[in-house]
Amino acid sequence: MTLASGKAGTLTPRDQDILETIFFCRYLSTGQIAALFFTSTSRARARLPELRRKGYVEGRTMYVRDPTWEDRAARETVWHLKKAGFDSVVETLGLEEAYVPKPLLPRQARHYVLTNELYVAAKPGLDAELGPYPEWEWRHEKRAAYAGEYENVPYVHKPDAHIVFCGHTFIVERQTAESKIGPKAIQKKVHDHKRYATLKLKTPTEVLFACDDPAVAQRAERIGEQHGLRVMGGDVTSIADYVYASAVRLS
Repeated sequence: MTLASGKAGTLTPRDQDILETIFFCRYLSTGQIAALFFTSTSRARARLPELRRKGYVEGRTMYVRDPTWEDRAARETVWHLKKAGFDSVVETLGLEEAYVPKPLLPRQARHYVLTNELYVAAKPGLDAELGPYPEWEWRHEKRAAYAGEYENVPYVHKPDAHIVFCGHTFIVERQTAESKIGPKAIQKKVHDHKRYATLKLKTPTEVLFACDDPAVAQRAERIGEQHGLRVMGGDVTSIADYVYASAVRLS
C-alpha cells in the first residue's frame, strides 16, 4: 500500500508505516515509534524531525508520566499528524474522516500515549498472526467514541480505544497509577460498555483493563462477572499477551 504524498519529498515505506500508525494512535512518543520501527531511539530522533520538516508530523515535548522522587521521569517528544500527513493517510486508506487542527492539551495527549503502550506491546504479535490493517484495527478514543440514545435517554460510549479483529471488539481501558480509579467508577465504566455492546455492537465484545495496579484489574474482572460481560484485567504486557492469544484462537 503506497501512501499518497501531499507535499514534495520522498517518503520511504517505513515513513508510510509511521504515518499510518500515528493516525491509528493519534499520539505516540519518540520511544514508542522507535520500538516499532527503528533499531534505536537515536535513529528515530534523527528521522522524525525530517518528517516534521516535510510537513507531515508535529512534535511537542512533555512529561508523559509525572516525575516523582523515586522516578525522575524525563520529558519526551510526543508526535501527532499535521494535515498533510492526515490527509495522505485517509486518502490511501479510503476513509472519510476530517482533520482536527487543534492539538489536545498535554494532559489529554499523554493519556493517549499511555494507552498506546498497549498498542506498541500488541502490534508485533497481531501483525504476525493476522497481518496489518485492515486485518486488525486499533481505534483511538476519538474514533471509538459514540453518542447514542436509548429509550429517549442519551448516553455516551467513551473508551480509551477499541481493538477490532475477526468480528470481535475489545474495548480498552487504560488505568495508570495516576488514575486512582475507585470501585464506583469501574462499575460505571463496565455498565456503560455493556450497554454499548448490547445496543450498538451486537457482536462478541470483551473489555480489557490494562492497569498498573493489580487490585484495580482484579476488581474490574469481578464487576464484569456481575454484569455478564467478559472483562480481562492485568498489566500492559499480560493484556497484550491475551490479545495475541485471542487472535490465535479466533483466526
